[in-house]
Amino acid sequence: MLKKLLAIPLLCMSMVFFVQCSKDVSDPDTNNYSVKKGPGGGGGGGHTETATNNLSFPALCADGYSIATIPETLFTVEYLGPFIGVEDNLEWIQANGPWYAQKVAGNVWQADFQTVAQVNATFVDWGDAIESVDPKINRPYRLELALYSNQFGPMTAYTMTELAFPSSPQETQGTNITTYESTYATVASQMGKLVIQKFDNADNLTWTGTSWDGAEAPIPITFAQELNVGGRLIYGASTGGWKPTEVGNYRITFYMADGSTVDLKPAIIADKTAPETPKIAENNQPYVSVEHNLTYVDVQVTTGGGGGGKP
Repeated sequence: MLKKLLAIPLLCMSMVFFVQCSKDVSDPDTNNYSVKKGPGGGGGGGHTETATNNLSFPALCADGYSIATIPETLFTVEYLGPFIGVEDNLEWIQANGPWYAQKVAGNVWQADFQTVAQVNATFVDWGDAIESVDPKINRPYRLELALYSNQFGPMTAYTMTELAFPSSPQETQGTNITTYESTYATVASQMGKLVIQKFDNADNLTWTGTSWDGAEAPIPITFAQELNVGGRLIYGASTGGWKPTEVGNYRITFYMADGSTVDLKPAIIADKTAPETPKIAENNQPYVSVEHNLTYVDVQVTTGGGGGGKP
């Protein structure tokens, strides 16, 4: 759901509405935008490597996470192309420009952010690949997740859209300087942790606070907060993600370390209407465990091809 999750306007009255919207462009009139794209965005589109991504979507900073306030907003380098891979939206892009790309020296902007003492996650948004694709042996499997909260009211966001090379390491996104008020913000904390464990029987798993007893030892992986090309603070695995080496059932668990002030218990998963804690999870279906204040998804590693099913 990360790829297509939408800005939540004040008129939205239910979770079902906004998770089913699916435009590719960011448009404050319809409150559509792309939540997640791969990290980076360098290359193509007049990029330079001397600048970083700008915060385009509001953020709530918890557990000591900090964002440096920019000294000045600048829009000095207009994006003039190429517009490769966005041909379906090109008419809208051209009609709503000029656009200013991320990672370009001279283009600097920043959405609203707040430092909060405590925050309740409203929903958890796992990456598209995790929700739809089985991991394959010796192939990178992208791990991404974002937390959202509407606890602190509307905050200013920048309209963003894809400008070139969507869903690739060279993806280019930018803003047309238009802002809008978002009811939701992402939650940023360095205390979010991810653990991956192989298991044989989900019935035998018991949460210990940092891992599942009854499963194999956690697989080492680097997982941290990152500012993606869409300008959102999400969680992602570095070095391309996880590259499994054995077939079998795996549980991917995200939790907040002891002492965190981020509460996952109130959260729901995308198009669900209430938290669920099933005895045995369906493959590629994320869940929230209210009992343990965490979210997890079971996946099945295959040698190639094949679908989900139950572990």
